[in-house]
Amino acid sequence: MRIITSSTGKVETVIVRRTESSDAEQISTLISPSSIAVFGRVNVIYVFLSCFRQ
Repeated sequence: MRIITSSTGKVETVIVRRTESSDAEQISTLISPSSIAVFGRVNVIYVFLSCFRQ
């Protein structure tokens, strides 16, 4: 569990876990034609990994 605070001061507790290969299908369902039109195809794994690089 992690406690996070937004820039507006809102405090929330979240539970995080590592993504697994079994999550890929569910992640794919979040991609809509309109999001592809705006952002193109995004490599989600690359985005996740780039967030954690120091």
